[in-house]
Amino acid sequence: MKSPYETNTKYPEQLIHKCHSGNYVRSKSESMIDMILSSNKIPFRYECALELGDVILYPDFTILHPKTDKIYYWEHFGLMEKPEYYKNAYTKMQLYNSYGI
Repeated sequence: MKSPYETNTKYPEQLIHKCHSGNYVRSKSESMIDMILSSNKIPFRYECALELGDVILYPDFTILHPKTDKIYYWEHFGLMEKPEYYKNAYTKMQLYNSYGI
């Protein structure tokens, strides 16, 4: 999980919250998630590229279960009150579902 990986390069100016892990994240909520994962020594990547067919997504957190090595994706979806954000989140969830995620 420490090796280099492709990250989301869109809107770098939004990466304003520096975390204890060294990551910069987009919201206070994401910084709390980062803190909890890192303080519990749970391996994760922030906005790591995930290719699903011809689409590349950047889930907020890609988490490696420390005992089973199973991969989990955590999308925070913190702005669901905004119609456009909600629409994009719904579309993303449908894509995840179509790939069994």
